[in-house]
Amino acid sequence: MGDNIPADIRLVELNSASLQVEEAALTGEPESISKITDKVSGNILQDQRNMLFSSCIVTYGQATGVVVFTGMKTAIGRV
Repeated sequence: MGDNIPADIRLVELNSASLQVEEAALTGEPESISKITDKVSGNILQDQRNMLFSSCIVTYGQATGVVVFTGMKTAIGRV
């Protein structure tokens, strides 16, 4: 809880009952978003609930994932 996400990460496993992330830095949404490990389709950031994005903050829970983008290739780096 309170950790800053350092890269764009694809979630593989939830290590707690749920995982919630504040994505206000990227989407402007003030409320925490519940994350999942299931495959999702779509390119809209808000719909990609199986991804953690760089510069966002974990507000609850723990998870395991795989880094898919770093630096300027992250969602925040492309903004």
